[in-house]
Amino acid sequence: MSELGLVLQKAREEKGISLDDIQRITKIQRRYLEAIERGHFHLLPGHFYARAFIKSYAEAVGLDPTYVLDHFQTDLPAQPPQEQLERLRRRRAASVNEPLQAGRWVSKTLLVLFVVLIFGVIYMAFVNNQGGLDATPVPGNSSPIQPGVQTQPAQPGTEAAVPPPAQVVQPPAPIVTVPEQTTVSPNTTVTFESQQGKTYNFIASPADKVTLKVTASDRCWFEVREYLKKKTTESAMLNKGDEKVFELPKNFTLVVGAPTAVQITVNDAPIDMSKVKLFPSILNVKMQESAQTQP
Repeated sequence: MSELGLVLQKAREEKGISLDDIQRITKIQRRYLEAIERGHFHLLPGHFYARAFIKSYAEAVGLDPTYVLDHFQTDLPAQPPQEQLERLRRRRAASVNEPLQAGRWVSKTLLVLFVVLIFGVIYMAFVNNQGGLDATPVPGNSSPIQPGVQTQPAQPGTEAAVPPPAQVVQPPAPIVTVPEQTTVSPNTTVTFESQQGKTYNFIASPADKVTLKVTASDRCWFEVREYLKKKTTESAMLNKGDEKVFELPKNFTLVVGAPTAVQITVNDAPIDMSKVKLFPSILNVKMQESAQTQP
C-alpha cells in the first residue's frame, strides 16, 4: 500500500465514510477506489483519470486536493509516452493554425479601421463647411455674431461679477482602532504525556487564556477541533512562512497533516514536535488544574 493510499483511507475512516459512500459521491467505480487505496494505480484508466480520481477522492474525505497531488507527486503514476506524444501533436497542430487565424483577424481589423477612417474624414469636412456658413468671426471677439442679434458693449466702471470661491470641505479624520493586546502567561509549559497510535497527549500548565500559534516551515494543512471530539472549529492550509494565531478554550485537539513542517506554541511555550512522527497526527492539549481549584 502506498503512502498516498494510506492517507486517503485514514481520512475516510476518520469521517466514518465507506467506499460505497465515496462511490456515490464521486461517481467513481468501487474497484478504482480500492485500487487507489492499495496503490495499484496501473489499474486506473490512464494518467489523466488517475489524477482526476485522486482529486475527487481527496475532496470527498475533506482533504485539500492540490496539497495531496503536490505532496505525493512521486506516488502518482508516470505519464505514458503515448499520451505525451499525443499532446505534443495537438500543440504542433494548434501552433500551425494560429498564424493563419491571426492573419485573417488582422486583415479584417485593418479593413474595418479603413472604412471608419473614411467616414470620419467625410464627417469632419461636412461639419467644417457648416460652421463657415453660419458664423462670421469678428476681430477682437472670439464668439461669432449671429444675424439679427445686437451685442451690448461693456459699461465703463463696471466689473464682471466674480463668483465666491468654493468652500473646501475637509473629510472627517479616520477612526483608528487599536487592537487589544493579548497577554499570555509567561510561565506556561507544555509537557508530553503519552501516545496511542497517531494520537499524542500533552499537558500544559494552568493559564487564564490559551493562545495557539501555528507557523509553517513548509506547505501543510491543519484542523482545530473540540477537545477529544471530531467537530472542527478552525481549519487552514498554510504555505511556507505562513502563521495563524487562535484564542482557544483551555482544552483543545489539533490535527496536523505534516507534523515535520510546522512549529506550534501554546502561550508562547513550544510543543516538542520531535515526539510527533506519524502522518497525519492528532494532538490533544489539556490544561493542568491549578493548585487553588484542587480540593
